[in-house]
Amino acid sequence: MRVRYSGVFHYKSSPASPKVPVGICDVDIVEYDNGVCGVMITERKDNQGVLVTTACDRIATELYGDLLPDKEEESVVWLEHAPAYRADRAHIDVVQFESAPLPGAGHPGEGKKRPRVFSNPLWLRFFEAKRIVPLEFLETYRNILKELVTARLVFTVEDKDGCYWRVWASQDGLFIVSANPAAKLPDRRLDVPAVTQVLKDNQQLLRSDKAIEEQFTTALMKGFLNRGL
Repeated sequence: MRVRYSGVFHYKSSPASPKVPVGICDVDIVEYDNGVCGVMITERKDNQGVLVTTACDRIATELYGDLLPDKEEESVVWLEHAPAYRADRAHIDVVQFESAPLPGAGHPGEGKKRPRVFSNPLWLRFFEAKRIVPLEFLETYRNILKELVTARLVFTVEDKDGCYWRVWASQDGLFIVSANPAAKLPDRRLDVPAVTQVLKDNQQLLRSDKAIEEQFTTALMKGFLNRGL
């Protein structure tokens, strides 16, 4: 994993609210060995501008144009980090956008891509914990994040300790994610039978009134398989 940027980022307020101060957030960008970049945008306590969640599409548009001139949008995973001061737990969402060419943009220079504008964000909860350190998180979950450019959330279940377990689907397989330190989870892609076995192996931790395999299979049939991923 290579760190491409780690520091403060200032973003513009909405054109409709010119009196709102310029926003400030923390940004961490890493590049994985398959060329995918993980971009984590973190809300700051001293931000006087529009909240990161409200402005995430504008932030993504500016970041993409300023700090990712060599990357196609299909090779960027966007993450939004809300630290614990805004809630009981810190959490991270995978954010997926629609995009289009930036209106009025001229032809890009040699070796550069055409500017894009991002819109219509979709937040998918990925992780929660008492404290999250961005670069540490991007390194720890590198094997999963670098495959989640087109991620789909398949299944979620809460365990007895209040931690959530989530099954994510990439183009080539499934991943299980949990913040429970007692979880016995692989960090590699799995097929459906392997996911079922992992859930069964951790059954004693889960809060469930019926067989976890049945819940997971039902989720696949209702959502994942019908979406045709």
